[in-house]
Amino acid sequence: MERRYNFDLLFLKRFLELHKILYLGKNYTNLIIFILLQAIGVLYTFVGYRVGLISGNFYKVLVDKDQDAFLSTCLESTALILGISVIKSIKKFTTRRLLVRWRRALCTHIQSIYLHGINFYKLSLFNEEIDNPDQRITADVNSLVTTYGGLVDDDLFLLPIATGYYAYKAYQGAGWIGPTGMFGLFLLSFINKIFMTPVANRTAQLERSEGDFRFKHMNIRDHSESLAFQGTIETELKKTNKSLDEVCTAQENLFNWTLPVDLSTNLFSYLGSIASYLVISIPVFSGHYDDLTNGDLAKMISNNGFVCIMLIFKFSQLVNMTSSVANMAGTTHRVAELIEKLTDYCDTPITIIEDNKDDDDSKHLLSMRGVDILTPKSDVPIIKGLNLSVEQGSNLLITGSSGAGKTSIFRVIRSLWPRISGTLDQIKQGNVFHFPQREYLSEGSLREQITEEAEPSGDPKQEDRISSVLETTQLMNLLNRCGGLDKDPGWNWSQVLSPGEIQRLVWAKLLYQKPKLAFLDEATSAISESHQEALYNACIENNITVVSIGHRESLRHFHQKLLVIDTVGGWTLTAA
Repeated sequence: MERRYNFDLLFLKRFLELHKILYLGKNYTNLIIFILLQAIGVLYTFVGYRVGLISGNFYKVLVDKDQDAFLSTCLESTALILGISVIKSIKKFTTRRLLVRWRRALCTHIQSIYLHGINFYKLSLFNEEIDNPDQRITADVNSLVTTYGGLVDDDLFLLPIATGYYAYKAYQGAGWIGPTGMFGLFLLSFINKIFMTPVANRTAQLERSEGDFRFKHMNIRDHSESLAFQGTIETELKKTNKSLDEVCTAQENLFNWTLPVDLSTNLFSYLGSIASYLVISIPVFSGHYDDLTNGDLAKMISNNGFVCIMLIFKFSQLVNMTSSVANMAGTTHRVAELIEKLTDYCDTPITIIEDNKDDDDSKHLLSMRGVDILTPKSDVPIIKGLNLSVEQGSNLLITGSSGAGKTSIFRVIRSLWPRISGTLDQIKQGNVFHFPQREYLSEGSLREQITEEAEPSGDPKQEDRISSVLETTQLMNLLNRCGGLDKDPGWNWSQVLSPGEIQRLVWAKLLYQKPKLAFLDEATSAISESHQEALYNACIENNITVVSIGHRESLRHFHQKLLVIDTVGGWTLTAA
């Protein structure tokens, strides 16, 4: 079901909640900068008012033909112009720096809860509401803070005060008709509110379509070799074009609803240019200023014209902001939704594995009793009442037909899937290594791939261990290919290395870490049987007990127990 995003109280609530992330806790410096920015805004408004009166001052001295006053007016005007130029530049610079700090604060918070535990996995597997988390963390956050930064730069929080000040000045110059006329024009501009909710909703739709479109191309990039082998690029072209059509349609829908907003915004902006003269004409033609000299009258008309223009400009700013706020509402909802869902995951307890069997003399490394294996969205067990135990030095091989649920056992053991029934005990996760069927290699140097440490420890024994595991896994040639252990080649390792090299690199990480227990899911499917033997023998030499999933008959030689999973929820556990 497509979600609707509106400019409503929920938006305001979520927008205020985001401010806690932007300003509180370790981000209190942002609050100080924000307060400083408001102070700069006050100074900018004050100097801006003085600059606005320059024209009136020149009208007076020129009409009066006062040369001495003209020179002093020139000097004063020059100083004011230099001052406001510096203030405006500092104001813009401070806003931009604050914008960057907002993005860092918001992204850091989201990433901390997104990569907390297995929240990222829950979001992709169990959630049907939050689309494209990568889009929300990157593009949506950037769009949100950029739009908000623009509003702050336009004096969003000082605008009501400045508007009140210019309304008072308009009353002083033109009587009640001054602020009343300008305010009446402003009230007419509230027609924009009608279009704000559709614009907010269609902005969110566009962001979602953009995320799907980008993900499609990212998927093609990540599987470029597979596509090249399979020769199915024409099908992918049709799908990418369909995704592009959805983006363009969403963009057209947004622009269609933006048109009436822009039309009303521009109309009221241009009306303001003549409204000030209509207002000041009433007291002028009624004889209210007949006692003024020509120079003073010219100055008064200029100053009052400036005040009324500034008042309508402030009202127009409020009107113009409706379009920006409407666009910001869509991204605010999307970012806040992601934070709310991830926070909910953080607050929801997961199945806790009883890992109190970590003593050196503990016999059982893993024990499962009466555990039903279920997929997260099903009530029917795919494996019923599983009982097994893994002792130190006693390897277990799990086999069965494809789709029988072999990997599902590992998911329950790792707490990726909830355990509904039975008991599960294992040693602490720090002594466990998981080798997934689809390996993930992060960016970084070869040392980081093996040790997960960016810098060398300075211990010669560590260098010897790395050399040893590289030799065992037949990856010594990688040292030359990537420029040594500590040089980051800038690779996407999963694309540069062959499937066999990827598996051997993960084996190198396993042998370097030397855990007590390792779960291997098709860990030698891309490795020759002769090298497979060397790797399993290395596990035996390093006292690494393994639980393997595999189909090769040759694997049975390295295991003492055999667990066979059938396709109807049954299982048998025998000697290998």
